[in-house]
Amino acid sequence: MKNLLFIEGNRSGVNKNNVVESYNKIKGMGFISSMPIEYLPIEEAVNKLGGRRLLKPVLKRDKGEGIPVISNFKIEMEVVPESDYHLYDGVCIDGQHRTLALMFPELEAAPTYTKVEIPQDMDVLQYIALRNNGKPWKNDDFYNSQISTHDEHADHILSKRGEKFIMAFLMNVYTLGTANLTPNQIKALQQGYKTMEDFKKVQLSQATESVGDSICQLCDSHLFLTKDKLTGRFGTGLKAFYKNHDADIEKVKLVLNAIDKTCWEKYFIPTQGQSMEAKAYEDAFNSILAEVSK
Repeated sequence: MKNLLFIEGNRSGVNKNNVVESYNKIKGMGFISSMPIEYLPIEEAVNKLGGRRLLKPVLKRDKGEGIPVISNFKIEMEVVPESDYHLYDGVCIDGQHRTLALMFPELEAAPTYTKVEIPQDMDVLQYIALRNNGKPWKNDDFYNSQISTHDEHADHILSKRGEKFIMAFLMNVYTLGTANLTPNQIKALQQGYKTMEDFKKVQLSQATESVGDSICQLCDSHLFLTKDKLTGRFGTGLKAFYKNHDADIEKVKLVLNAIDKTCWEKYFIPTQGQSMEAKAYEDAFNSILAEVSK
C-alpha cells in the first residue's frame, strides 16, 4: 500500500461520512482494481506545489483511548517538513476518502494505484480542482438511474416514481409499520455495498408493498390530491397517523378520501409565516377523522 500525502488547500476538510462510506464499500465489495487511487509521485510533486504544504493524515480515536475504529475516529492533518518528503510515495490526487479508509488496520484490501501526469504549467492543486470538477450524483440521479437495489420491494418503490410520485412520500407510505427507508440506504443498495440484511429495522415485505400500493392507487384516482401535494412531510404525517391509530389502514383511506378543496384550505394551509411540518399534517389528519366520525 502506498504512503500518500495530501496537499494543503484540497477541500476545506475531509468529510467523515464519505470515509465511512468508502470503508463500507471496500469492506463489502473489496477494492475494485479498475478504479485505482490516483497519485503524483513525490519527486514530481515537489516542483508543483505552488507554495503549498504537504499534509500527513492521521487517524485518532475520537472518544477514549486506543486504536481508532470506523465507529470512533477523527482525522488530524500534520504538516510534513520538506526534509521528510522523500519518505513518502507521492501526493493523493483522487481517492482521498478511500486512502483514509484503507488506514484502518482491520480493513483488509489490496488497493491499486495509478500515476498521473500534470501539464507542465499547472500545479497540483489546480489539477485536482480540474480533476474533481465533475458534478456529484444527487439522490434523484440515483433514483432515475434504474440501477437495481437487488431487493424486489425496494425496486418496486423506485418504480413508482415513474407515476410521478415524490420519492420522499413513497418512502413513507411503503414503510408503514416499519422503519423508514432512507436515501442513503437506497444509494448503498444500488451501489452494491449493502443489502437489505444490513438494515434490520427496515422490514419490507409483500404486506408493506400491498399497503403502499393501495395508498398510491387511492391517491392516483383522487379528485383533489394531485401528486405535488403528496410531499415527504405529508407522507411522514400520514405514517405517524397510521401508527397512532393502531395501524388501521382503513382509517388512513377514510381520511384521504375525505380531503377536498374545502378540507384542504381548512386544515392544510398554514398561517402566514408558518410552514406545514409533518406534525401539522398528522394533526390535520386527526381533525379530519374526528370530523368524518361524527
